[in-house]
Amino acid sequence: MEKSSKIFWVISIIITQQLAFLANASHPRKRIVAALYVFGDSTVDAGNNNNLNTLAKANAFPYGIDFNNCSTGRFSNGKTLADLIAIRLSLPMPPPYLGVPKSKRHQVIRGINYASGSCGILNSTRTGDCLSLDKQIEYFTSTVVNDLPRSIHSKTKLRHYLANSLYLLSIGSNDYMLNYFKYPNGTNNNLNPEKYADYLLEQLASRIKRIYDLGARKFVVSRIGEIGCTPTCVIRTPYSQKCNEDINQKVKHYSEKLPVKLQELQTQLSHSHFINLDNYNFSQKIRNSPEKFGFKYIFDSCVQRRKPCANRNEYYFFDFAHPTEATNKIYANECFSGTQLCLPYNILKLIHGN
Repeated sequence: MEKSSKIFWVISIIITQQLAFLANASHPRKRIVAALYVFGDSTVDAGNNNNLNTLAKANAFPYGIDFNNCSTGRFSNGKTLADLIAIRLSLPMPPPYLGVPKSKRHQVIRGINYASGSCGILNSTRTGDCLSLDKQIEYFTSTVVNDLPRSIHSKTKLRHYLANSLYLLSIGSNDYMLNYFKYPNGTNNNLNPEKYADYLLEQLASRIKRIYDLGARKFVVSRIGEIGCTPTCVIRTPYSQKCNEDINQKVKHYSEKLPVKLQELQTQLSHSHFINLDNYNFSQKIRNSPEKFGFKYIFDSCVQRRKPCANRNEYYFFDFAHPTEATNKIYANECFSGTQLCLPYNILKLIHGN
């Protein structure tokens, strides 16, 4: 996409956010949540990596083929999970922080996306440049301290705004694929899978506390999915294809322990509420009955030799590891109002006081 088109796209989002803010201020009952703030990796990156020195970019065809045929930097054919949750919340899709000019950031009052492809919970997890979770929180701190007060002048109103916003974190897979598995002799990578999961969760918890200290109260935190079932990890033979269960079993410790860690945080942090997005087990349900969800292909990448498949809705994965918009829609709708993915309750119950 041309640079001028990208600027126009970001400015149009800012204008949409301002109009939504004014409309909701006039009709408070219309407002479901104040804003959506997104932290994470390529699963929810909306284009931050476009502005970084990295090969982990999705700003070229065929990415975005179903996003008005614009490769905005999303690692999908269309919208991400974060985009679709924002839409369900009647919010604009949060723009990438690095895609908003510094002089305009104070005007973005319906949410921002800080997520960055190839990054993880740990600062050592990366391929090329990326926004570590620490860096993402640093930018969020600037949003809260420097930008939002220029639009929300009362400290009491700002505190209420932050408490009534939603915070989505989708991160952790790269701490395995680009760190633990890739560099077995790295710092802490000599830990067994269970101890490594404990270490990651402690690191994640400390960062969630920092977001909480800035005013956040309502969190949706994703578990790590079955990495061994992604096209890049699937075990293929001439007659079959199956998940790499060795990888899945090592990652499973993190996904099983995350709900307990979030419950601990909820006990420690007054007025906090946590949802865990159980993509580990929900993806199994889809694989067990793919046709029920509209899929024909659950192990194959839609993109082959840089060419996308004709019917993206039939594929669970768009590329080597990232889901199609069709998959993201299923997850967003289920987490928003269903009972099988987001626990202990869905987003609707979270934002309406459980």
